[in-house]
Amino acid sequence: MQVFAGTNRHEVVEGRVYRSAQPTGPQLNEYLAAHHIRTVVNLRGAATHIDEPRNAWYRAEVVASHDHNVSQEDITLSARLLPPPVEMKRLVDVLDHTEYPVLFHCKQGADRTGLASTLYLLLYTDATPAAARRQLWPVYGHIALGATAPMDEFFDRYEDWLADQKTTHSPDRLRHWLLDVYSPGPARSELIWLEKPPDPVPVGRPFAARIRAVNRSTETWEFKPGNQAGIHLQYGVGNEQFQMIYRGEAGLFRATVAPGESIDLVLAVPSLKTPGRYALAAEMIDGTGASVPVRQNSFVKFGDESVMTQVNVK
Repeated sequence: MQVFAGTNRHEVVEGRVYRSAQPTGPQLNEYLAAHHIRTVVNLRGAATHIDEPRNAWYRAEVVASHDHNVSQEDITLSARLLPPPVEMKRLVDVLDHTEYPVLFHCKQGADRTGLASTLYLLLYTDATPAAARRQLWPVYGHIALGATAPMDEFFDRYEDWLADQKTTHSPDRLRHWLLDVYSPGPARSELIWLEKPPDPVPVGRPFAARIRAVNRSTETWEFKPGNQAGIHLQYGVGNEQFQMIYRGEAGLFRATVAPGESIDLVLAVPSLKTPGRYALAAEMIDGTGASVPVRQNSFVKFGDESVMTQVNVK
């Protein structure tokens, strides 16, 4: 009933790890005191502009954590996406070094909180994967289907890796997989400038640049025609006022790039008619299964890096 009452509070490890939905300020004050919490792990990420009404939850949390002299750690996860490697590595680092007891929370206390609770049990106790994954059961409000299935897929990928290695779970093996092997699908790349824009670029003349995209993931990239189909490169030109002047795509053709292989892509830009300094930025995009562009997934969402270079137009 706590799921429907809004608190969704539960004990993961007695006296050490707790989980909850997003608490209000008064609820957090009460919980910190009652369980002697020393660290709050907020899995929703840090909010900017905390004086805005929509971010009142974050402001209340910061105030409560400060008043009780406890650590607040902000980890940015989405219940609808596989967790970014950089955020998962940071979560492990926090759990390795922070003071306990710890309170995990996201918004509903069901999906991201279930993932973090499962991870804790697998890394720091002798729980089996089957037992630990009960933290992602419907009793906590999590459903292993639809939009929030990536929380379960993360651990499916780990268990698939164990099977491929013909071995079984141990905390050390999970740590190795998470820190050195895990890749969120195809979303890991290395972008290398082969040819930057000429310097300067003449006013009123189109120009081009070239990038080599290296597949650093464990899955094959499939390039296809159409920006809503497969993997491709998205790039844009912005001015000094941070306005987007042009946006384009490269790699809208059929090609296959296996893990460790690369593909060279041309970034064609039409003429810029106003002298000045501009920025040319590029990132990899996964358009697989996206029926509309807004549902495309930038690799950056999963912790990948974009690249940028300056363009001088004279």
